[in-house]
Amino acid sequence: MHSAYWAENTELPPGQPLRVLRCQRGADELLSVGPNVHGLLEVLVFLRGCGRALLDGEPLDIGDGSVLFLPPLTVHELHLEGAAQDFFLLQLDPLQLDAQDARALRAEGPFLQRPDNRSMERLAMLLDWCCDLGREPGQLHPGDRLVQLLLHNLAQLVAGAGAPAVPAPAITRLRPLLEHFRDSRQLTLPLDDAAALCGISRSHFSRLFHRTLNLRYQDFLLDRKLQHAAHLLAYTELRIADIAHRCEFTDSAHLCSKFKRRFGATPQQFRRSSREGPELPDRG
Repeated sequence: MHSAYWAENTELPPGQPLRVLRCQRGADELLSVGPNVHGLLEVLVFLRGCGRALLDGEPLDIGDGSVLFLPPLTVHELHLEGAAQDFFLLQLDPLQLDAQDARALRAEGPFLQRPDNRSMERLAMLLDWCCDLGREPGQLHPGDRLVQLLLHNLAQLVAGAGAPAVPAPAITRLRPLLEHFRDSRQLTLPLDDAAALCGISRSHFSRLFHRTLNLRYQDFLLDRKLQHAAHLLAYTELRIADIAHRCEFTDSAHLCSKFKRRFGATPQQFRRSSREGPELPDRG
């Protein structure tokens, strides 16, 4: 599947409350993700890595042995370059966790840790096992013993994280909108309604959103629609025209044009690649 899609995926496959992926890239392969925000809990575990992350406006350097913990609604960017990369991505739907696990993994904010070698080896082993198990749909579940061991190790990271950085005031101001998109099935919201939800004027909202996410609000909405279209292409048999309608594009031609510009592949190519397994080339 196209690497830009899975790295920025904001929806889990149907019926799967979590998934684990491993990404191994050469030194000449750059990866840039974001700005991005969604309702999943994400953990990135870098066996090898070089780059930087921006978490709720806080810049952090990524190196070998780094672990990034991203609670739901964290505004994040990720830029990897200059060295071979080998990392795991864990995505969890927090609503699918039982109360005890949810409490244990509840962090006050995003953080980066560099666990000791023994802890890192244990995390990598558990994630690798989960990767193997997760190749079959429906095999990974929070109640499984293997997943429970993984969640226990992650909870230890959360417990040792210490006080998080204070979120930028702009992030806090936009929180009502981010929570709205997390809790509703809406892909879009008119600019006036978004501004009203945040309690500020239309012009103030537009400037604040762009300054905070480095992205115009209309581009953020377009990306949400394209991400959902990619999800439907990968996991349903819906026709392209039906997907265009569901994702609020004027017609299939409009979807195809925007989709190819965003992912470097037509919807048909993307669907075929997602079923066959090989990754489409990144855009240069």
